[in-house]
Amino acid sequence: MMSAIRNSLVLMLSATCFFFAHNAGAQDRNSQERIRVLESRVYQLESSLSQINQRLANLEYGQRPQPFPEPAREVACMVTDTGYNKVFLGKGRIKLEAEAAAREACGKAVNSVYCNAAAKCSDPQKDANIRGAICVLTDTGYNKTFKGEGRSLIEAEFAARSACGSSVNAVYCTASPRCETF
Repeated sequence: MMSAIRNSLVLMLSATCFFFAHNAGAQDRNSQERIRVLESRVYQLESSLSQINQRLANLEYGQRPQPFPEPAREVACMVTDTGYNKVFLGKGRIKLEAEAAAREACGKAVNSVYCNAAAKCSDPQKDANIRGAICVLTDTGYNKTFKGEGRSLIEAEFAARSACGSSVNAVYCTASPRCETF
């Protein structure tokens, strides 16, 4: 069966190459540019055929292609300081690294005494099937609405809270946001 597919592909590509070469000769025999383009197309077709042939050979002999390694998922943690209600985001390979990065960012912006609140972190296993998230937050002082987007729910919530805190006093940005994933 695989050899029949391979033979069909070779026949189809040969006919395509002949068609390109015949049309080029009939239209303009002196055009070097067209010949170069056709040669390039033939080379691309040969390269594609070689790749397909290799994959078919691997399948015939029961060899599976090497799987792509799953990309490392990043953990994001958000810390809200207890003095000014500003939010800080940290990212890392593991939860502890991300939390430390968030607390470090907090300590650089405000007195580190205010950075001991519980961190809110993403869960890479739980978030493995989402491509992103959007959060909407309405401040409690002026009823303005702020939107944030991110790769995880925590990143989207951080973006919404940051947008709120940049526009109004962060004290008004403590309401729970509405979030959805996509």
